[in-house]
Amino acid sequence: MPARRTAESECALSDTHGTLLMVAVTIILAALVLLMVLAMIPSWSWMEPADPPIVITEIAHTSKATGEFTRASRIVLLNNGSTAYENDGLKAIFYKNGQKVCTVQTLNGYRLIPSHHYGVKTLGGEGCRNSHWNPGEELELDLTDHTFYPGIQVTVEIMEKQTGKIISKHSMRA
Repeated sequence: MPARRTAESECALSDTHGTLLMVAVTIILAALVLLMVLAMIPSWSWMEPADPPIVITEIAHTSKATGEFTRASRIVLLNNGSTAYENDGLKAIFYKNGQKVCTVQTLNGYRLIPSHHYGVKTLGGEGCRNSHWNPGEELELDLTDHTFYPGIQVTVEIMEKQTGKIISKHSMRA
């Protein structure tokens, strides 16, 4: 068959359009590959890690009544996170220089039975007055005197009793 000649009105700029289309597709593919590679690289940050949801804000060694140094072992915890916890579903485990000292079986002030066997005298603060420990509320544990003394490392683990999962761990030098 003889080749047919095209009229001027049927002519297209396929070379130019094809080149532009290939450049656009290449740029889109390169952007997608770059996004995938950046998603795989861990984000390095110069900032320190965020605080755990429950932190120790104070360890007091003085008597509330007299102000004298008595190794009172009062610890103030703060719900620093954004979650309201059911305080009866939590327990606190305290460590002194890495060794377990005592376990507080509930953080609900109405359900706590103070006993020298557990190492806790009283539980107070906003966080234990109702059924939930809300963000920004503090909880004060008055442990048996001489439990903690200045200079030691105090660690608290807050654990969900039902699951056994540690939801927060924080350390502070007394």
